[in-house]
Amino acid sequence: MKLLVLPPHRDLTLAPDGPEGWEVVDVARDFFRRVLAPEALAREAEAREDGPATAQTMRELLLLRAAQALLERGSGDAHASLRAWGAVLKALSGPPSGVRLELDGLELEGGTTERSADVLRVAGRPAPYTEELALASERIVQAERVRLWLEGASQLPAAVWLARVCPATVALELAGPFATAHRKVLSRMSAFHRASFPEDVSPLRWRVVPLEAEPGPESLVWLPAWMGLEVHAPPPPSEGPQMDFMSLEREGPYPRGAPGRRPGQILGEAFAADVRAFTGGAPWAGHVGFMSLYAPEALVESGCRVAIVGFCTLGEGHVRDLDGWGHSLGPRGALDAHLQRLREAGVRVVAEWWVGAPRVDEAVLEETLRRLEAEPLFDWVAGVHPFQAGAGRTPRDYRGWYLDWGDPPADHDLARTRRFEAPGTVPPARLPEVLESLDGRLHRHRLSSPGRVAGAYLHIPPSREPVPAPPPQVEAPEMPGGAPPPEPPRPSRVRLEQDCAVVRLPASLEGVPGEAWYVANLRTGRSLAVEAWLAPLLEALRGFTPVEEAFAGVPEPRRASLVDTLVGESTLEPRFKT
Repeated sequence: MKLLVLPPHRDLTLAPDGPEGWEVVDVARDFFRRVLAPEALAREAEAREDGPATAQTMRELLLLRAAQALLERGSGDAHASLRAWGAVLKALSGPPSGVRLELDGLELEGGTTERSADVLRVAGRPAPYTEELALASERIVQAERVRLWLEGASQLPAAVWLARVCPATVALELAGPFATAHRKVLSRMSAFHRASFPEDVSPLRWRVVPLEAEPGPESLVWLPAWMGLEVHAPPPPSEGPQMDFMSLEREGPYPRGAPGRRPGQILGEAFAADVRAFTGGAPWAGHVGFMSLYAPEALVESGCRVAIVGFCTLGEGHVRDLDGWGHSLGPRGALDAHLQRLREAGVRVVAEWWVGAPRVDEAVLEETLRRLEAEPLFDWVAGVHPFQAGAGRTPRDYRGWYLDWGDPPADHDLARTRRFEAPGTVPPARLPEVLESLDGRLHRHRLSSPGRVAGAYLHIPPSREPVPAPPPQVEAPEMPGGAPPPEPPRPSRVRLEQDCAVVRLPASLEGVPGEAWYVANLRTGRSLAVEAWLAPLLEALRGFTPVEEAFAGVPEPRRASLVDTLVGESTLEPRFKT
């Protein structure tokens, strides 16, 4: 029996097509199904409700109760469900667990997955998915060959655990993009000393599938960023001799097609036929290089439904991509026309804004934000992320940025990024604050993705009513006749934010006994303590309600101050008179 074992933690919206001749043991998906079941959520919440009240247990209870509320609300918002699941994973991975789970990643307690010593140390500690690892080990000891598939670093702690329990009589293999990219270091780790790294392994084909379902022929294929896909149109026919690109063999067991694949990539620069060969002709969504937008017909022919691209700046008549190259917009540029052709063909273009690129200061970022709000270029900007230079790439890949290259820290033997220096770049110490500010302001009108999971990109959230700009600040002496300055616009109707839940706890978040009420926003990660009388009023605001009706018992001007506070804390969503 040959087992293909998929360790946690990975994208819970994806499931693989099982390769022929192998039994798939998807430990990650088994874990998600167990802990995200309604009855499991109820048990976890009740255990904390009835147990000792500490700061940790109350924060975990807050997340679990808020997640239950969002899931039971059943609004049909796929993003709300994903945010709820992310809250559950976070609540279940507190101490003494050695890992902290997020919807789209994993962090080590007191360490990093970029350092193999930290991974080995943490792998022996409890983890939320230990139960599934133990069940998988029962299958492993009966196998003839076990192949651990590593898509990313988040699976490393679980992979170490599984490798340690694999008997010496069972052949052990490591495969997948992360195993291929870090083979040299992984082979030196004690848990993987005897593991082989087969080279004749075809990549897994992932599909976007609901957690309760299995992949089928109709399921959308997902192409992750590490495949390096950049779709090109084939060269036009010529009367003279030309190179037959489609006959060129690629290295390894990967598709044939246009040259241009960097080490570790699967598709690289490809034609529509290459993509269809990999997807089996199924429709697909995924990350593509920015130049793919210049080949709209090829994208459509390849079966693309959602194309995800990264950009760094948007200025007067141009946009700059992740590699530092500028692309013209407007009447003289072709990009906007190509985007329109994609929309007409039913292909949505989703973008990610990467902030912190070389020689991009805060003034340029402010200009980018202004233009994104004024004239949206993409169908949706799903998120704002810190710019990172990949450790597996070279300065040549970033020649559009003209940056000075630095090596990762010496002890980061599993590094995935490299340091760089360039004048005019946002300082690292400032970057978190800048990211938070830009993300909050950008997504006032259309909310951000709950995480970088495949299922999130397929659902573009509805637009929100724009918030009127506050009146200009004018000094009192400059006002005609000494009149008071104009009042800021106030909402006429409000409702509870869709990602908020009103939660009662048996103690405060500091662990002080006594009933306490909070409003938890699973999108922002913030929680607001509220008085007991206010909790039922907020809970009732499921639909937009006139302010005077929603808070009828609150006198003015306290009502206006209360609403301003709740709107400012992202507890209430406002609507204004037009």
